[in-house]
Amino acid sequence: MREGLEIFSPVDNAGRFTDEFCEGSFAGLSVLDEGNQAIIDHVSKRDVLLLEEKYNHKYPYDWRTKKPTIFRATEQWFASVEGFRDQALEAVRGVQWTPEAGEKRIFNMIEGRNDWCISRQRTWGVPIPVFYDGDGEPVLNQQIISRVAELFREHGSDIWWELEAEDLLPEQYRGEGLQKGMDTMDVWFDSGSSWNAVTKQSPEMTFPADVYLEGSDQHRGWFQSSLLTSVATEGQAPYKKVLTHGFVLDQNGLKMSKSVGNVVDPLKLVNGGNNQKTEPAYGMRCKE
Repeated sequence: MREGLEIFSPVDNAGRFTDEFCEGSFAGLSVLDEGNQAIIDHVSKRDVLLLEEKYNHKYPYDWRTKKPTIFRATEQWFASVEGFRDQALEAVRGVQWTPEAGEKRIFNMIEGRNDWCISRQRTWGVPIPVFYDGDGEPVLNQQIISRVAELFREHGSDIWWELEAEDLLPEQYRGEGLQKGMDTMDVWFDSGSSWNAVTKQSPEMTFPADVYLEGSDQHRGWFQSSLLTSVATEGQAPYKKVLTHGFVLDQNGLKMSKSVGNVVDPLKLVNGGNNQKTEPAYGMRCKE
């Protein structure tokens, strides 16, 4: 896009080649499976493959499923931070960070970050309340958002998937053939709006919150998404202090992770295991 070139993305939503690629010779083949081998065979038969060998190299993969991923150029929704970047950086300076290195870390991240891609194509999540006309153009305004927000408040966000577009739209937009979008919000946008759902909606709580507490990975995640949504709408950080704790490591010095399985059951630490000699209880028991 920077160079004005036409976007070329010959891979469909299922990770298979489309007719756009090589005149359809590989259409329907999985990019990471049979399609990969088919291309090797194709160039080999034409004597343009100089060498074929296996070697180990880095490749992007999904951190949950541990499976390789494919990068595609697709239409998405973005939130621009350009209009309030300086204000966000100033808000960072006004927060007490513990340890102090946390301030520089999140400051540099926000200073150099690109626009925020807030849309996802998942089968679950909070839907983006956008409708599309017959030409695929988005239809979104305050009337539609207010109507959808009212339905969400009364029935929950699942109502988006349960009702037809006609029933979700304000009355004046019905009968126009609009289709509801299927994109969901980035989960970091959800969690980053929690200050509004908690502190702003609870009479016994105050805004901004006294402290946010999480691991250092949240400078890129929750700390940052919360700051951006709050500065954009409220003009200030959603917290006064941010305290970052470390990670619990296993016997090999690796971070304990549920997906990896190198974790210790906290209840076993408190109450002890089946064999109290080898797995004693370290918890404190208070007399009633």
